Amino acid sequence: MGNEKRILLKEINLLENKKLIWGLNIAGIMLFFVFFFIFSKLGFLYSASLYQTFDFGALMLGVILFLGLIIIHELIHAVFFKTFQPTKKVKFGFKNGMAYATSPHSYYKKYQFIIICLAPFIIITAGLIIFFLLNILPASMFAFLVALHGAGCVGDFYFTYLILFAPKNIWIEDTEQGINFYY
Repeated sequence: MGNEKRILLKEINLLENKKLIWGLNIAGIMLFFVFFFIFSKLGFLYSASLYQTFDFGALMLGVILFLGLIIIHELIHAVFFKTFQPTKKVKFGFKNGMAYATSPHSYYKKYQFIIICLAPFIIITAGLIIFFLLNILPASMFAFLVALHGAGCVGDFYFTYLILFAPKNIWIEDTEQGINFYY
């Protein structure tokens, strides 16, 4: 997208819209249970130890691994921001309980921003499945981490939904608060 005149179609301010944040948090909780159900079934197919007890050490390890996944998640976004807009800067932040990566004032085609949104979910989920199948992650930890990470992707899923139903030839601008749609 060059210097041609842009017409703003829609603005999504994710970080400052309290009602939207609450809605996404509720959707994230529901997603946690959906993903946990799906991936615990997968885990049960490959392991009889799915329902092992969680002790305090396992819980702490799960929390530490999840915090690591958040960092990896945002770094994956950054890699794809830079892949599609190599000269633009990427910023990282944390606001209203959400970690984020952003490339303010960068413009992307629909397919590019969908890739940016979904890449962390796909890559991390695939990685966790591989670690589980290689017996690096126990089944219960696997189901917990995939569900927690999947629930944490709710904002990415929301943006993807909006982009999929947006007009065909739009551009998406990444902003520090969310995204804008332009003709």
